[in-house]
Order: sequence, then structure tokens, then C-alpha cells
Amino acid sequence: MALLSTQRHELMILSSAWLVTFGAIQAFAFLQPRRTITRHQPRSVRVVRHRHPSSDGLVCRHRRPLGRLHLAAGNADDDAYRKRRRVVVIGKIIIDLYGDPSDLSGKVSTSDESSVTVGGGGPQAAFGAAAALAVREYYLHPTNDHASELKSSLAVPPKQPITFLAPIGMKNWTPDKANALDELLLPVLETPTLLIQSYDHITPTINIWHDENEIVQWMPVNGSFGEEGADGLWRNRPSAQDVLNAMSTGCDTEPELVLHAILESGCNPAGGRMDSLMLLNSTLLEQCAVIGVEPIVFPDDETKKVSQEDNNAVKALIRSVNDALDAVRNANGSAKLLVVTPDRPCYDGAFSTTEIQQLPVLKEVIVRDGANGSFTNNLKIPSATLRTNDKSPINPTGAGNAYSAAFVACRGTGSTVEEAASLATAVGAVVCEYEHLPPWTWEVLDRIADGVFEVSKQLHLGCCRDRYDAKVGVSNK
Repeated sequence: MALLSTQRHELMILSSAWLVTFGAIQAFAFLQPRRTITRHQPRSVRVVRHRHPSSDGLVCRHRRPLGRLHLAAGNADDDAYRKRRRVVVIGKIIIDLYGDPSDLSGKVSTSDESSVTVGGGGPQAAFGAAAALAVREYYLHPTNDHASELKSSLAVPPKQPITFLAPIGMKNWTPDKANALDELLLPVLETPTLLIQSYDHITPTINIWHDENEIVQWMPVNGSFGEEGADGLWRNRPSAQDVLNAMSTGCDTEPELVLHAILESGCNPAGGRMDSLMLLNSTLLEQCAVIGVEPIVFPDDETKKVSQEDNNAVKALIRSVNDALDAVRNANGSAKLLVVTPDRPCYDGAFSTTEIQQLPVLKEVIVRDGANGSFTNNLKIPSATLRTNDKSPINPTGAGNAYSAAFVACRGTGSTVEEAASLATAVGAVVCEYEHLPPWTWEVLDRIADGVFEVSKQLHLGCCRDRYDAKVGVSNK
């Protein structure tokens, strides 16, 4: 995690910010973004125009606003962070087809639906944000353990007030895939997933498998990243209007938003970087108090470095979002915060420069550094221990999306940097303990809470430290 501040009081508040470090090298997969695995077919990217049928989107609304969040630690001198805010997660849905490819062209049979999983960074991010907020609400109350009270009356944890939006191509979207997505997220999210539909495109599909060295490999299936797939589907979907429609409740006063987006960010990504257009819309930005951006860019397979062209594209993207937020801030005097969560190669090329560090709105950069953990200003934070048999992750694609969304959701709704990162670290660790997303159960939330207590004990967050000591039978004397 990294924190860059241009104001003295921000530095004072966040001077204790820290680095996420998983104990063993194998435990760090959760710090990687969803698709940073070897890819086998160059993406076909062309700048084309597509009709955007935003009216096709299924607009859903919250049934209740985000409730009061009881924090184990907070920003005592920043009342803005204690406001009730609604969390919106925007990401991609990708269909994962598991198993060795039938040939080298990337075309495989999809007749075996048992090998197909609805995945992508979007569902993982939505789960991560929801799990972090739930653990914070039910386990980190300063005086009461809400989880114990709720377990006696609720078989499963309450759904969380997260709104998740994602584009889907209807050409290959089937009722079975819709049901699979519902099984993942309906128990978790208070509002059903808002699917932005396009009948002109397919939902991207990747073939994913382990090679002879047990390294995860993937490649697009049947042109999934071409014009008919991601390159066309991800252009301005969801749009700013889609998000505004989803947030419309008919109330005179709308709550502020915490909006977190996973964005394709290189010089020639699928979608032509048009998935970021919503973040340039002043009407939407006026409602946003916090914007989180997870930039997706791929380093070279051999050098492990991001190309200069991609670095320049990432910097241009972040500058444009920052400038749009700054313009809204100057126009209405509202406080704005931009949080960016790159991985280490992206950070080294695009963010470790004075011009980025001195942007007027950008205040926090959380850097995920693979086997070295995460960092902010070279400060460290302890890891959450994996409970797998060999202490290595089971999830082959990591949990970087869950970590990023969990941090932004908590940071934007009241948590200090320490608390937000403790929650994000624990969520990421638990996601790594499952092949796909964990089930939405009290057992899973208990496990995440244990991870938070473990990390927070070493950060000297009193409430969490005492509970961890009590849980493992450690005397405080």
C-alpha cells in the first residue's frame, strides 16, 4: 500500500500507514490483479465506435442506505470520513473455462458447462468490498460483538449495501451463467448485480489451465478480446448515466458515493480505455467523495517491466481523472479523494514520479508488490497467515481485486489506513484459501476477522488486539 500526500495534515494523519507483507512468499498471490498470468494470444484491439444501449441496463436500487459503521479506529479530526456513503464497485465479468486448450488457436469446446465458471475481477472486487464492510460492522464494534448476536438469529450474514455494475455481452450469456453469477453474489449484495447488456457483443471467455510446471496460463477463446468481445463491450460500459441511474432513489438528497473501478489502462487495452469515461463526467463526480482506481496493465513477460508507452498511458489516465475531480472540487468546494491501487511494475513506471505525486487530488497510492507485500512510504504491516495445508494459496488467479476494493470501500467510509489495510489483507488472504470465491457464511467472516485481529494486534489497534489475545488465549499482563 502506498500513500502520497500533498498536505501536511494528511501526512500527520497517515504517517502510520503501512506495508502488507504475507509471511511466506507463496502467500502473496492475493496481491496480484485478477489476470496477471501468462497470456497466450495477443489481444486484437481496434478503435471502433459502437452503439451504447445504456437503456438496456437493468437498473436496480438499494432498499436501504448504508447504515452507521462502528469503527475500531477512525479519523477523529476528519468528520467527512464518518459520513454515510454508498459503495459502488465497477468491474469486468469474464467467463473462465478450466482445462487444457484443445488446440493452440484458442478455440475450445464449451459444451462441458461443468468446467465453466463466471469470474473476472468484478465479482471478486464486489465480494471483497462486502466482506470487509461486514467484518468491520459485525466484529470491530468498540463495545459489542455484533456477530455473536446476529448468529443466534441469522443463518447467514446480512447482505451488504454494495452496488456492483458490470457489462455483459448477450450473444453468449445464458441463463446458466446468470444463475452462476447469482449464486456468487446474491447472498452477498443487498442490491442484485446491475448488468449493462449489449446484444452486439459476447462476454469475454478465457481458457485457463496449469502447465507442466503448475504455472497458471490463459488465453482468450474465440476472439473474446476482439471487436465482438471485450474491445467493443468495454467501451463506455457502464456509462456515467448507468451509474447515476443505479444510484437514483428519488430522494431529495442523495448520499455521497465511494466509487471503485477496475480499469484497463495501457496504451492499447481492450476497450480503448473508454471504460474510464464515466470518471470524467462532472455530474457523477459531484456525487463522489472518494474515487478508487485499480489500473490494469501488463508487464513484459521477460523483463517484468511495463513499457514506456503503457506507463505514459497510465499516467495520462490518472491525470485526467485527477483533473476532472479537481475541477469539480474547485467548482463546489467539496472534498475529494483519489485512491489508486497499482501493482509494483505499474507503480515503478507511472507513479514514482514527482508529477504524479504532486497531483492536487491524488492522496493515496496503495502499491501491491507481489512476493514483497505492499507498501506506502516504505512502511510495513504484518501479514495474515494462510490456513491452507502448505501455507500457499489455492486460488490460482490471486486476490488483488478483492484487496483493492476492500481497502477503498473501508477507507472511503470511515476507516483509517491501518484499519482499511488490515481488513483488506485479511479478505485477500481468505479469498486465496478458496479455488473460487469463498461462500458467504459466518465461518468465512469469522476467518477474515481472525486475520484482521492478527494483523491489528501487531499494529497496536487496541480493540482488535484485545480480541485477538482473548481468542488465542494470550494474557495481556
